Amino acid sequence: MSNTINLNPIPYLTWTWLKLNSDKVTYDFSINQNDGEVTQLPDGVEITEGKLVKTELPEPEFSIGKEAASLICDASKGKIYTFTKTNEDSKPLIIRVNAESNSATYNIIHAKAGTTCRVIMVYKGQAALCGVVTKIYAEEGAEVQLAKVQLCDKSVNQIDDTAVVCGDRAKVSFIQIELGGSHIDAGFHATLEGYESKFVSDTAYICQGTQYLDMNQVVVHTGKKTDCNMKTDGTVKDDTSKTYRGTIDMRKGCSGSTGNEMETTLLLSPQAVVKAAPIILCGEDDISAEHGSTIGKLSPEMLFYMNTRRIDQATAEELLTQAKISAAAANIPDQAVQNEILDFLN
Repeated sequence: MSNTINLNPIPYLTWTWLKLNSDKVTYDFSINQNDGEVTQLPDGVEITEGKLVKTELPEPEFSIGKEAASLICDASKGKIYTFTKTNEDSKPLIIRVNAESNSATYNIIHAKAGTTCRVIMVYKGQAALCGVVTKIYAEEGAEVQLAKVQLCDKSVNQIDDTAVVCGDRAKVSFIQIELGGSHIDAGFHATLEGYESKFVSDTAYICQGTQYLDMNQVVVHTGKKTDCNMKTDGTVKDDTSKTYRGTIDMRKGCSGSTGNEMETTLLLSPQAVVKAAPIILCGEDDISAEHGSTIGKLSPEMLFYMNTRRIDQATAEELLTQAKISAAAANIPDQAVQNEILDFLN
């Protein structure tokens, strides 16, 4: 059954002629549950089926929109990964999803108070539609690192959402690497509810061929002295299109909070279409926030530097493109996954 829906709605509408308010798609949402395969399970992790967790934290919000999130979540029974103690051997939980048909993956990561946990999710496949929703509940003092690596075939349309809520002094670090797929809608929504909670993101991507990448990143500050740092870095080439929405929402009561977002695009084709909307919303006086977005090609200084080392422009552009991905991949706590990313690039 095909549905036409809006995805990645911007939190506050802007001018319609900018075509930034949302992405509109038509997909067959006859999707089946695909929980993926757990290929590495550290100690202190309990796996259960379901969609609800016992916590005093509020429900996290979705960046892709309620309609799209419901279509994906309703097609799955849900899997809950509860971290009950800190993993002493530092091994991450690794989940691999291979989508060979229209699939829905709904995972919940519940980090109990004081725990430290690492999770890696790798997506591959040749399905027409791969829908992914991931929720993170980080309770008081918990530290969560989540890495999502998308290495799908060029025929895949993907919808990927990460919804986060942080308690007092909790910290969530999120790494997202987008390399494959045809039409990709990816984003996250983080609510910094607790005192001195923190959210850090590092997104890296390459758009090539005729790919379309649509990103919606939102961090809402409600707790006092909260902090976020959002970094997005990628390359756009050929006949591709990329849209970026990044919003830091400083709400009343979040006094002493800080935020920073920076989006950088290396543009390597005159045919490519790039749109960006970095936004800061201020409902509180005692805050500090910065944002920015840059779009540009290889600088004359960098090209001169490369040429003096007998590196031509095409090779220089390829090196810088891969460097952006390698820098983000270096923070993924598993060498085998890092190698997969490099193999995909090569």
